[in-house]
Amino acid sequence: MITTSKQQTHIPLGKKIRAHIDLADPVTWISPLIVCLCGAIASGQALGFQWGSPHHWALAMLGALMAGPLGTGFSQSINDYYDRDLDAINDPGRPIPAGIVTLGEARANWIFLGGATLGVSLLFGNPLIPLLALFGLVLSVIYSMPPIKLKRHFWLGPPAVGLGYVSMSWIAGHVIFAPITWESITVAWINGALAAGLLFLNDIKSVEGDRLHGLQSLAVAIGVKRTLLVAYATINLAQIMLMALAIVWGHYWVAAFILLSIIVPIYNQAKLYQDPSQKNYVRYLLSSNPFVALIQFVSAFLVGGYFG
Repeated sequence: MITTSKQQTHIPLGKKIRAHIDLADPVTWISPLIVCLCGAIASGQALGFQWGSPHHWALAMLGALMAGPLGTGFSQSINDYYDRDLDAINDPGRPIPAGIVTLGEARANWIFLGGATLGVSLLFGNPLIPLLALFGLVLSVIYSMPPIKLKRHFWLGPPAVGLGYVSMSWIAGHVIFAPITWESITVAWINGALAAGLLFLNDIKSVEGDRLHGLQSLAVAIGVKRTLLVAYATINLAQIMLMALAIVWGHYWVAAFILLSIIVPIYNQAKLYQDPSQKNYVRYLLSSNPFVALIQFVSAFLVGGYFG
């Protein structure tokens, strides 16, 4: 058994509260939160998000709450619940295998977060937003819950996360303020693909543990170096597509910036491919992640018509 009643009686309330927050994994909230704000920016300076409106800022923050702490928190919490046996081996300090929360408390955690996500989605008065929220919750469930458990399928897991965390958060942020446009949907999907590439890359960190415990990650299935090539191709292709859109729309300096974001990390890409060590992995992330964050904002301003 993972927990016992005896263990539970000796757990301070503060520690239990921290464990419930830890189930929702606050670090993972950052990207969907930012991307939801990018979607708001992409709704346009004319008919969409108004920078000087306190009401619009309140709506944007509410959307970020829905996409980040609540929606993504639900995804992380339910994932911990269904991965508890694996975590007992790989990460025994997690709240469930450590015995800090019971299975019943863990269920209550993700049920509350899922209900809160849907509840907040109803506050916007736009029927499309609850549908997007529901789609994101369902995607989170089939990502983690057997028998489908998309995370077991290495070609499906990262794209599902990119779609749910990034593309859906962007679209939700946009439709809070204005009807969705094909330009915004296109850029939302491309940014989701970019996130999927980063998740493919993430597989190489745990390849030894995955192999040891029989987990069929992409790095285990095709090898670390081939996984790196898949990740690089996905990331770079997404950036090239954004660069092409910027050129087509006549914003050449934006295209030049995106080109720079492709060129700068190339040296560290090559180093990581030659030596897939943790040191080179961190170096590559440090050289590429700032550009990824900036690209999201630049592409939002581009779609929103801020560049003329």
